[in-house]
Amino acid sequence: MLRFYKKWISLVLAAIFCVGTFAGCSALDTSLPPQETQQKSKQTKSKKKTDPQKAIEQIYASLGKRSGLIEPTPEEIERIGFDMENISQAYVRYVETDFGADDVYIFLPKDGEDEEGTSYRDKVLADLRERKEERMKEFENYDVYNSTSIAANAVIFERGSYVVMLMLEDNDSARRIVERYIPERLNLS
Repeated sequence: MLRFYKKWISLVLAAIFCVGTFAGCSALDTSLPPQETQQKSKQTKSKKKTDPQKAIEQIYASLGKRSGLIEPTPEEIERIGFDMENISQAYVRYVETDFGADDVYIFLPKDGEDEEGTSYRDKVLADLRERKEERMKEFENYDVYNSTSIAANAVIFERGSYVVMLMLEDNDSARRIVERYIPERLNLS
């Protein structure tokens, strides 16, 4: 009889153990949130990361103190060859010619096209190419701090909705900074 009770108690304890172990388990929810929530989440993350001002600050922080550094007003940006009517946002710093070339231009062109059907993005890209040529001419007879080569090796590219020109001795490092603060835009439509 004692042996019967031991087996019975062992079975009851085993059953209690099994029930206790599996009571805390539940099925994992592997469903995805609605598509609308996913897109909002991606947009929020993208908005948090897009910070051209921080990009330009980081680039110049890595360069150290620069003499002749100019952070131009919109009027000064127009004076150096950019039509602000084509631009929604401008983040520009450049160095006066006497102090070499360490220029960064980050523009967000307006959406759409002008009356003639030319996209604002294309107009800003043309202005950047023209600015590059002007800077090369400025240093042609006055090559201070290797500026002729720096101007000639300037890179113009698009990142997200922005167009960028880097005219620095180390464009690769600056480009990595730009890519960190201006994420590539995915077209999911």
